[in-house]
Amino acid sequence: MNTRSLPLLCCLLSLAASAASAAPVAQQRERATNLDIYQAAILQSAGHPNELHRWHGIWAYDNGRYAEAIKQFRHAARYADKYSQHFLSMMYWFGEGAPADRVLAYVWADLAAERGDNPELLAMREKIWESLTPEQQVAVAVQGEGYYARYGDATALPRINSHIRHFARNQTGSRVGAQSARLEVSLGRPDIWAGGGGSAVSTQAMRGVSPGEFYGPHRTRTDAYWKDQGLLLRTLTGQVEVGEVKKVEAPAD
Repeated sequence: MNTRSLPLLCCLLSLAASAASAAPVAQQRERATNLDIYQAAILQSAGHPNELHRWHGIWAYDNGRYAEAIKQFRHAARYADKYSQHFLSMMYWFGEGAPADRVLAYVWADLAAERGDNPELLAMREKIWESLTPEQQVAVAVQGEGYYARYGDATALPRINSHIRHFARNQTGSRVGAQSARLEVSLGRPDIWAGGGGSAVSTQAMRGVSPGEFYGPHRTRTDAYWKDQGLLLRTLTGQVEVGEVKKVEAPAD
């Protein structure tokens, strides 16, 4: 069997603008997210298309629509989203949503580790490289050039940073910097789990966020935003394990 952990739940709890860690264990479900958290996250992704497409990809993945998830993660990857590039690496490695392709798995892993500031992503990239045949390593050089031209930071960062700066210019609020009111960017309706019941996670998400959170430096200044994203990315990685793919025989009737 495949040995892996694609820690979508860890990513979701880190990214959601709610106190996910405060939810009682009894309220956790098998699914990584629910409709309220997903839709609230979409609204809170305003001005950041990398996050918007990442959440669409997470939602599609969580609902078993892997081909759609790949499409959304690719959109997010165009905006320098290292989360999505990492997810794409894992999906191509295990053949989720597309045929398994170790060459593309490495290319996406290389893009995800491009900034060189995440030891786990660097280690993942090297482990995948060691698994490639000499022919596959040659193919990496051939295929990788086109991917870097489109998804590498040299191209992708200016693309997303222009959206972040536009988002910052549209900020509304006091001319003297007072930001005390709440922004209604969430849904304001009951939580819906597949199995029914309530959730402290989405209940808090329904309360909205303050302008300081929505328009804070970590959302409007590109340097602060990418520093914050780098810290969050460390909560995503470190639990990912790539093992050898082994064929498991079906048990006898």
